[in-house]
Amino acid sequence: MPEKAKKSTRQVSFSDYKALKDEIIEISEQRFENILTKRLKENNRKLIDEIFARLEPRFDAIDAKFNAIDSRFGAVDAKFAANDTKFAAIDIRFDSLEKRMTFMTWFIPIVITLVMTVLKVF
Repeated sequence: MPEKAKKSTRQVSFSDYKALKDEIIEISEQRFENILTKRLKENNRKLIDEIFARLEPRFDAIDAKFNAIDSRFGAVDAKFAANDTKFAAIDIRFDSLEKRMTFMTWFIPIVITLVMTVLKVF
């Protein structure tokens, strides 16, 4: 029999046995927790991947609808831009008309006054 395989004649006390038993239990619990944690992480990853696989087509459909809505708003924005250009032209005309009216408001009374003054003199 090999030297290592021989049984020890030393007596093991209850506290040594209990300490060894507690250490084995702790190691077993840690190993079980590690295995359990690893499996939970794997299962969580699989579950998340499955959920995303099921939801991804729906997200794509929603994105397509939003893109359609965005394109419609783009057309509306183009119409507003065209109207803004028209309104700018109208504003320029009104400004010009306002200047003419202001000039006429001052010019006509002065001309009338001058004409009346000239007519009184003659």
